[in-house]
Amino acid sequence: MKNAKSNKNNSRKIKEKKLNSGQSSSLMIWTGLFSIVFLGLLIYSNSFGCSFQFDDKHNIIDNEAIKSLSNLKAMWDINHSRFLAFYSFAINYHFGQLNVWGYHFINMAIHLINAYTVFWITRLLFMSPGLKNHSLAQHATSIALVTALLFVSHPLATGAVTYIVQRMASMVALFYFLSIGLFMKARLTDSSKKYALFAGSIVAAICAIHTKENAYTLPLTILLIEIFFFNKNKLSINFKDYKVILSAIGIIGFVVFTISTFSFSIFKPLPPSTYNTFTITPANYFFTQISVIVKYIQLLILPINQNIDYDFHLSNSLFEIPTMINGIILLSLLILAIWLFNKNRIFSFGIFWFFLTLSIESSIIPISDLIFEHRTYIPSFGFFIILACGIFQFLWYKNKNMATLLFVFLIGSNAVLAHQRNKVWKDEFTLWSDAILKSPNKARPYLNRGYAYGNLQQWDKAISDFTKVNEINPKYHAAAYYNLGIAYWAQGQKEKSLENYSLAIEVDPKYADAYYGRGVCYYFLNQPEKAMADYSKAISIIQKPELYFNRGILYANKQMWNEAIADYSKAIAISPNNPNLYYNRAIVYSSTNQWDKVVDDLTKTLELDPQNKSAYSNREFAYSKLKATTKK
Repeated sequence: MKNAKSNKNNSRKIKEKKLNSGQSSSLMIWTGLFSIVFLGLLIYSNSFGCSFQFDDKHNIIDNEAIKSLSNLKAMWDINHSRFLAFYSFAINYHFGQLNVWGYHFINMAIHLINAYTVFWITRLLFMSPGLKNHSLAQHATSIALVTALLFVSHPLATGAVTYIVQRMASMVALFYFLSIGLFMKARLTDSSKKYALFAGSIVAAICAIHTKENAYTLPLTILLIEIFFFNKNKLSINFKDYKVILSAIGIIGFVVFTISTFSFSIFKPLPPSTYNTFTITPANYFFTQISVIVKYIQLLILPINQNIDYDFHLSNSLFEIPTMINGIILLSLLILAIWLFNKNRIFSFGIFWFFLTLSIESSIIPISDLIFEHRTYIPSFGFFIILACGIFQFLWYKNKNMATLLFVFLIGSNAVLAHQRNKVWKDEFTLWSDAILKSPNKARPYLNRGYAYGNLQQWDKAISDFTKVNEINPKYHAAAYYNLGIAYWAQGQKEKSLENYSLAIEVDPKYADAYYGRGVCYYFLNQPEKAMADYSKAISIIQKPELYFNRGILYANKQMWNEAIADYSKAIAISPNNPNLYYNRAIVYSSTNQWDKVVDDLTKTLELDPQNKSAYSNREFAYSKLKATTKK
């Protein structure tokens, strides 16, 4: 009887212990979620008013494809590997047009979800066969929380959160992390739910592939997790296991899909341009990325002097001293990762994760920008999990207070730096002035600050910056000459404006906007034939409504009515909501006595611009002419 009672008491105590443990774990999870959201909101509270910057202009502001949710084909045609990212911008535009608040809200929400997903994945790692018996497993939830807080607070993340268009980087991470989390959850589940979880992982992977190209590392990352955490002891793969066979088939299918989708032209060398004064080849890009990756590691460890536009030296040989030193550092890390596989698997995994997830953008595929902070967004998870586990393993047991203070210091200092970095992103002037301080010998920061001065109509300062661009890099910066043309025109210096437009065309014979600007100059300098030639040349390069409109005016001045009508009609086809186009075409129709068409165009003008008094009076006149013609 005593034994029976004793067994009952022990059983009850075990149940109570499990219940308390479950309640404690649940409380920790909710505390973690609250902490992530609170810290993220605090850090990015000053980002909601930051203006569109840099690549935001052509990807969002000037991107007609996102102006309607039904433009699916147009968004797909831009880049099907980034379709979902563009569609998310279309949703923002649909509800708020170009109000930056909505774009920043979505970016921040994605970042917070990603941070929580990092928390979830880290906990799952410690539930896996490879780590569940590890000494750190008892601190799994705490390690997961610290890793997530490091992720949400690190200032490098501003490049993927505050920089609106780089939602592409944070959004692909959302699907990337989700796919991995669902895969791991499925592997840890014995119930029939695992098939739904596997299916969810595949769906998330497909979404990632259509958000940004670095998702193509995802199958290898899942294979990495399978090898590290679901093969208990040895670095081996059991090809008799049906799961391994299915994974191999999936990876082979993925590789075949990749090859059939992408052209090998991605390895084609990039010629000198407004971005760089040198040719970028797969070889010198790879040599340069050796130093770039070390720079990323330095920024993760010590995130100071962040820059939107680093002036990074291109390496043309593996045997350049900086490249050799940095190569030795990276090779040492890879050797360390292999050596640590059986000794400290989580550290080994973090190193391999970092290199693998960075491989698309930092390997042999040439990209015009050698370095960009947002490229560290997914790879940073590997660094943060090593950092969190390292402090727990080497300091927690010796001095918990010291370990706690270190975590608070790291997360707190990161949060302060990220909040301060958001202030730099406030507008074009603050961002590019900061870049000029850090990259004083690079042309692009001066070019973009010149734009900012131009937007403020501070033409003397704009001219100074554009002139500086041409001092640094006169051969490739047609854009600087073009903008000098705009600035001098604004100051009434038409001859200087004309001269700079011509210089822009000399540097880039296919610069349509420069032909358009020079055409305007010729028109106001009473040289209509030259203006006509420049408008026509620009139209042969790109079809814009303003080009057809201006050429239509020239045709109308020459009383070439049919040609003028044709140009106005082409402009209307491109920009159907511009009232001036209908108004001008109506005037030309009146010159050919097509009064019914005059009435139609003026009616459309008034629909779009009810305040146009001339359209009212001219329509009344057209009505009278139409009635007189009808009576006859």
